[in-house]
Amino acid sequence: MFKLPIRTWVCNAAAVFSGPQGAVTPQAQQAGCSRETVYEQARKVEQRLADPPAEPAALAELRAENQRLNQGIAALTSQAEDRIRFDKAKQRERATTAFAMGVSLRQIEEVRGLLLAESDVKPPDHSTVGHGIEEHAEHAGSVLKVLDARSAPSVQTLGLDEIFFGGDRLWSGSSRRA
Repeated sequence: MFKLPIRTWVCNAAAVFSGPQGAVTPQAQQAGCSRETVYEQARKVEQRLADPPAEPAALAELRAENQRLNQGIAALTSQAEDRIRFDKAKQRERATTAFAMGVSLRQIEEVRGLLLAESDVKPPDHSTVGHGIEEHAEHAGSVLKVLDARSAPSVQTLGLDEIFFGGDRLWSGSSRRA
């Protein structure tokens, strides 16, 4: 067992093998040991680096397990490339987008149930979806306040209704466009 940290052993070896003449004494004082200890540790470090121990069976087993795990990771990574990401964050994002499009919370709950039917994940109920959408709406509201304040002076014509998906409800059925 080392009485001094391994870093000290390496510094001692550096002082012996590559330090200028007289470097061992200050290194011994800094390490809190004798000059003889510095020389002894330097010899031991040199021996350890020159003659690495033969690979024991346990190390070979660990290397084989590491290789199996790396192959498993590679297989899972290739499978994941073919899948659509639908973790909880993406589910909340998609639910918020669907709600903004006019889809009800119950409909969002049904669609999520259909999408997650093949997985072990239980889809959240509509109240949980509603809470997530509310959090996103609060965040969007703070962003929209800033955007509204910046863009209001540039508005020349104000529409009376929102525009949804390429058409507007105000002028539908009429040849006149906003």
